[in-house]
Amino acid sequence: MTTREITMLKSPSVLLCLLVIASMLGACAGTDPMGSMTAVPITDFKMVAGKWQGPVTGISQRSDDWVEVTITPDGKYDFGVYRTIGVFGGTGTYTLSNGKLEMRGERGTATYTLYEGGGKRMLQVQGVLSDGRQLTAKLSPKP
Repeated sequence: MTTREITMLKSPSVLLCLLVIASMLGACAGTDPMGSMTAVPITDFKMVAGKWQGPVTGISQRSDDWVEVTITPDGKYDFGVYRTIGVFGGTGTYTLSNGKLEMRGERGTATYTLYEGGGKRMLQVQGVLSDGRQLTAKLSPKP
């Protein structure tokens, strides 16, 4: 570095600008949509009954897959995954286990955990497809 570049870095306006950029990057890196949310045990299907939607990853290498799930008060589900190559879906019945929803089907298994906080709700889904691929989804109530 030259003396001029070092002098320029010591300039208050340059230092202030660098600090602002660093703090913005730090804030973005620390932004976690579940950071202020806590896991809530699901004790009844009615707690999560309704329509949920959100992005799903792990089905394909693309990250633009989207899932919509309807959960009934008696634990039945109907889902659709919307992909650029088409739509697939299914129906079935959840079970409750250790405060979470669980589903098992011919295409795989999944566990749903409810998170709440800051006036928001989210279902985090961890699944394994029948061919071994891992999938995840973060579902929010559909308006």
